[in-house]
Amino acid sequence: MKLILVRHGQTHANERGAIDTVVPGQALTELGWAQANDVVAELVKYQPDAIWRSDTLRTEQTATPLATQLNLTPIARAGLREVAAGSLEGKTDPAAMQEYIGTMMAWGKGQLDVPLGGGDNGRQTLERFDAVVREIEESGAKRPVIVAHAAMITYWVGMRANGITQQMRQTRLQNTGIAVVEGSLAQGFEIERWMDIYRP
Repeated sequence: MKLILVRHGQTHANERGAIDTVVPGQALTELGWAQANDVVAELVKYQPDAIWRSDTLRTEQTATPLATQLNLTPIARAGLREVAAGSLEGKTDPAAMQEYIGTMMAWGKGQLDVPLGGGDNGRQTLERFDAVVREIEESGAKRPVIVAHAAMITYWVGMRANGITQQMRQTRLQNTGIAVVEGSLAQGFEIERWMDIYRP
């Protein structure tokens, strides 16, 4: 299975630099809608046969232009939500952002039982996303698109994909940025693309 993961378009929370992980969450800005429309041309190159998204407003809106183009109905799942911020929700200060990112970095180093903001830990976060990927595999889709969130995509790909280069790790997933992995949960995934960086 070739899994195409795309981050949602810009939201009003993104504009403010606010941590926004609850449902329904913020709507897309005018720029965010433009990004959602523009990314369709890139995504259709992969010939998607299914669209999955989180149950947030911003992923619903981002998925709409692609779904219209392909005449597909996006499937929403709570397991694809952003990494839950817990007590850090809505904050904009550097200390909160440092704790949010720092906790995920600890997860990436194997400290999966550390909770984020007093809420979910790395194991729970990984397992809920895995569960949806497993459901997608069982659906028989070969080239599904998942419209999700920056931290969640970054964390899951970092934990589940092989072949990630240092340049990829140092490159932030921007709004409507794309990551592509191929494989399965059972056999493992290989990274093919992160933003505009392709695996050699």
